[in-house]
Amino acid sequence: MSRGPDLRIDLAYALRRLPGYLVMGSHDTADVPFHPRQDFPFEDRAASVIAVGPLIAELRGEALLHLLLECRRVITPGGLVRIATPGGGDLERLAALAGLEPAQRVPIGSEAGAESAALDRVGATAALEFGKRNRGVDSDPLVSVLIPAYNPRFFAASLDSALAQTYANIEIVVCDDSAGTDIEQCVRSRPGGHALRYERNETRLRPRANFIRCLERARGEFVKFLCDDDLLAPTCVSSLLEAFRLAPDISLATSRRQRIDDDGRCLPDQPATLPIVGESSVIAGYSLANAMLMVGLNTVGEPSTVLFRKADLLDQAPEYFRFDGVAGRGIIDMVTWSALLLKGDAVYLSDCQSSFRFHRGQRQHDPAMLQRNADSIRGLQAAWLQLGLHQRIRPDMLLVKPYPPPPGTDWQEQRVQGIAAVPVEAAAETSRMSALGTVGVGRLDGCAR
Repeated sequence: MSRGPDLRIDLAYALRRLPGYLVMGSHDTADVPFHPRQDFPFEDRAASVIAVGPLIAELRGEALLHLLLECRRVITPGGLVRIATPGGGDLERLAALAGLEPAQRVPIGSEAGAESAALDRVGATAALEFGKRNRGVDSDPLVSVLIPAYNPRFFAASLDSALAQTYANIEIVVCDDSAGTDIEQCVRSRPGGHALRYERNETRLRPRANFIRCLERARGEFVKFLCDDDLLAPTCVSSLLEAFRLAPDISLATSRRQRIDDDGRCLPDQPATLPIVGESSVIAGYSLANAMLMVGLNTVGEPSTVLFRKADLLDQAPEYFRFDGVAGRGIIDMVTWSALLLKGDAVYLSDCQSSFRFHRGQRQHDPAMLQRNADSIRGLQAAWLQLGLHQRIRPDMLLVKPYPPPPGTDWQEQRVQGIAAVPVEAAAETSRMSALGTVGVGRLDGCAR
């Protein structure tokens, strides 16, 4: 069903019909038959106001999160989602997971604001109001390329690949966690001016804390991590940023990446590095997270692969890199992608825009680290299963649109390349799927040690 952005939806909010609202519900007088576990029959960004009635109090877990994800998909930036609530419960937590923000934190259009005042006079008096951030890009925002450095062996090549970016408005931030001076001397030897900033950690932080330090030092609207043995293609930042211009509701842009050896030679793909889909595409965020988590395979990419907005992680401060309370030791990329992919959609570019190096100096060769990472994946899967989103789509399928998305294009199911069908019939399958995914996951915490 298609309607313009003036669409206003009444989901059992008021006892009497609201002028100008389309009524959705299971009762005979509803304009559109609807049950809470169903998808809304509207295009993305179709509605200016969604008013949800006291039926919200009857929803729990997956049903509630499903409804909130549909509200976020259908509402337009500047629109209003007003939810009648008796208070308490998981509504605010799940709304934040779904990418809906309290109305006082995001711009709400004047017409939607006027509707808020009108809704105060009807329906439930206790209500929470949410909006959706405008994720479009129409300028050249600052992008922070963040290098959590420790190992000088390949650092110079990584830094040079950042300096070679074709996108001009970047800063490069190096947080040096090494014991020697090789990394500092390399940075000092490179021209970069104010765009290249170096900081030595006063004490050894280790990987996770150094990633956090880098993120906290970032001044850019967008963040691009670069691990100290990985490489960026010259067009990496510009291509990923363009995705935010062309696909307005995404929270993450990634691309194909390649494995390389000590000498920079290409290595064969692992299951995790096979193309997600056959061509560049927009992917519904929760479906990509589901494929990644339920098979335990980091198909989205290592930290060096992805571009995202810093603001989308600020609600985690100061304990960054987690998903719904799960820290995911050793898999900060997977927990971060999970959080971002519930807040918005993703773009996957089929052109290779980064390379990650596979060499014997990396910690993933340590059996203890492998076991820790496998345990972390199981914990992350358990959190995902608790939310119930695995019931919405099979783990070997994605919801996809062409990139760039033509107006009015519907989501279509498409098989994930490189992932065999894995039945998800019960939470008991989690352990088996975890074991499947720990082979070929790639480097999970992103840095060689």
